[in-house]
Order: sequence, then structure tokens, then C-alpha cells
Amino acid sequence: MALKRAWGFLLLPALAVLAAAFLMPLANLGMKSLHLFAGPGREQPGLTLENYIAFLEDPFNWGLLGWTSLLGLLVVGISLVLGLPVAYFLARTKTRWRPVLFLLVIAPMLVSVVIRNLGWIPILSESGVVNSLLIALGLVSQPLKLFNNLAGVVIGLVHAFLPFLILTLATVIQRIDPQIEEASINLGAGPFETFCRVVLPLTRPGLIAGSLIVFTLAVSAYTTPAVMGGGRVLVMSTYVQQQIGTLLDYATGATVAIVLLVWGAFLSILALRFSKAEA
Repeated sequence: MALKRAWGFLLLPALAVLAAAFLMPLANLGMKSLHLFAGPGREQPGLTLENYIAFLEDPFNWGLLGWTSLLGLLVVGISLVLGLPVAYFLARTKTRWRPVLFLLVIAPMLVSVVIRNLGWIPILSESGVVNSLLIALGLVSQPLKLFNNLAGVVIGLVHAFLPFLILTLATVIQRIDPQIEEASINLGAGPFETFCRVVLPLTRPGLIAGSLIVFTLAVSAYTTPAVMGGGRVLVMSTYVQQQIGTLLDYATGATVAIVLLVWGAFLSILALRFSKAEA
């Protein structure tokens, strides 16, 4: 008992830091969302739910929420297509360069998100590497618009969050006994059928966990849509910035932020319950 109390006291500083870094800002947002806008940087006294009622009654807000969710699902889908083969290879390879390959996967996470996004400019711009190569090969006659639009945002988000999915899937695949796959092949199944009917079902926990991580990060990301979208792609996070940073409407911005938080949590809980029901 004394040991448990000692560990409890040792955890108090860390819990205090977590509360200050996460709970207090959320509580502040929640309180501001319960006040009405009274002019730039000002709020009316008294608590009310009118901001949430106004949000639910405005079709624009529902469209923006749906569009942000679709963007998150698109990023998850592309990440799964790209990440599954890489994760499987990293989990099964025996090469001595395996640590280096893992380092290459997590390398984007070691660079500032702003620097990563700026690094795409000479690659995706109209005079960048991709368009220059496509034109030189005769595949296109005019430069493709791959920056300052939705395509740029999707590329930036996939680049930023793909490592989370790969690492999650690789960890789960490593726990699958390779003899199970060998038994499937010995029973007549081909490599592709074995992957689809044996490996994928066993990696479902990793698929769900990794997809939830990528989805929640994608729908809440601000820097990448702002930089890679060039101000032309409006999602919930950039809308919050407009309300708070430009219009100084803290009440509306806080309301949208809380709705996005609740929506992401709701979808995560729904996905987890669905996965348990299917198990």
C-alpha cells in the first residue's frame, strides 16, 4: 500500500502537466462556446447553448463537417493502400537493413510539419519536379495542379500520417505466426489469397487502430490544409482559425472546435464497438 501511494505521488507532476497542457485548454474552449458573440474579441455574459443550436441549424456547418470527414476517409483509404504492403514487408523481412528501413519510415515525423509542407513546393508546383518529368515524358501537355488545392492537401496529409499507420500495422503483423501463412500455402492457397483470407483478418485490430489514428489526425490537422491548400481548401480546422484568428469570434470558433472533437470521438467509439461486434 505504501509503495502504491509513493508511485501515486510520483505521478502527480506528470498528471499536473497533462492537465495543464490538454484539459485546461479544452475546458477554456468549452466555456467560450457557451457565450454569445458580442463583437470582435468580446463575449456576452451568461451561459447558453445557442451557439450549438445555431451550428446544428446551419446547413453550411453540416456540409463542412461532412466534407472534413470525407477528407479524413480519403486520407485513411490512400494510407491503407500504401501502408499495408510496406508494413507487411517490414514485419517479415530478415534483412540487416531493417532498422534503417524503419528509420526511413519515421523520418518524416522527425521534421517540422511546416518544413515538410514547404518541401513539397519544388516537387508539386507547376514548374516542379513532378510536372517537369510528366511533360518531358510526354504524358501531359500542361502542368497538373498538384499544389494549393485538394490534391496538395491529401498528399501532405498522407505523407504526414502514413508512418503512424505503417508502424501500427507492422507491430500487429509481427505478432502473427508465419507458420499460419505457411500452412495456408501448403493447403493450396496462393500468396495473395493467403494475405487476403489469413493475414488481413488477423491484422484487423491494427487496421482499426491505425485507421482511427490517421482519421482523427487528418480531420483535426490545420497546418497542412493551410499550407498545401493555399487558403483554397476549407475544412473544420481552417474554419476555426478564420473565426478565432481573423474575425475574433471566439464563441463560434470554440463551438466548431468542440463539435469537431465530439464528432471525432463519436466516430472512434462507433468504429471500436463495430469491431467488437464483428469479432
